[in-house]
Amino acid sequence: MFKNWKYYPFIELNISFILMSTSGLFGKIIPLDPVTIIFFRCLMAGFMLTAFLKIRSEFNIQWNRDKKFFLISSILVTLHWVSYFQAIKMAGVALAMLSLFTYPIVTSALEPFFFKTKHSWFELLSSILVLAGLALIVPEFSIGNKAMQGVLLGLFSSVLYAVRNIMNRRKITSYSGVQIMCYQLILSTVLLAPVLFFQFQPIEASTWGNLILLALITTAIAHTLFVKALTNFTASTVSILSCLTPVYGILWAVWLTDEQLTENTIWGGLLIIATTVVQSIKHYQPNVLKNIRSAG
Repeated sequence: MFKNWKYYPFIELNISFILMSTSGLFGKIIPLDPVTIIFFRCLMAGFMLTAFLKIRSEFNIQWNRDKKFFLISSILVTLHWVSYFQAIKMAGVALAMLSLFTYPIVTSALEPFFFKTKHSWFELLSSILVLAGLALIVPEFSIGNKAMQGVLLGLFSSVLYAVRNIMNRRKITSYSGVQIMCYQLILSTVLLAPVLFFQFQPIEASTWGNLILLALITTAIAHTLFVKALTNFTASTVSILSCLTPVYGILWAVWLTDEQLTENTIWGGLLIIATTVVQSIKHYQPNVLKNIRSAG
């Protein structure tokens, strides 16, 4: 019943952002290096999604036709997650998440080249406003220090994230969001296995619990909903709407860890939310006008 509601995709997308925002929290509290965390994240989430697809008899892939897409996108998502979690370790949740979520600007700039469409000045303006909000939240930087290095890693991760999302959108008509996410997780596990072999760390019981939650909530569920959303929104629109994620992530960190919420964080967050609301209204405006005309 709810799936027929026109705003259901928007609600589903925001649920994915809330769940996805827990990545910063887990990245901070799990006492393992980023490669180890991401390996087990991919291994566990891949197993969960494989079981799900097997039950639904949907575990199939046109490997010969799409192997280039899956290999490249899996490399992108692997490097994206490892660099992002390293940024969290170096700069903290807030700086890492906010530097990562500059990717809407990258997406807006790249998407027209992939789909041969025109640049939207409204989306570019929205991205600039979002960037202004992020600039308000980010504290003062000192070039060369550990925090700044973390921010640079976050920016690198944002580029990888943008390209991966654009590639996913090109294949979303051939595979479901669950299938794409599952295959990328399996390949990411394979890619990271040789590295993990040389730096395996002993893992405590409490850490296993957090790894399972990271795999289930933040990865299997959240990213599947996120990839699925690309069927209803352009990658640029999703990118701009997803700028709520660092706001959610910072609130998680403030609530459950020792990170502080500054006045700049509040003002920057308000600017991000305002821009996101305007972008959402613009996205649904054609449908609203169509309904009004039909009623008349």
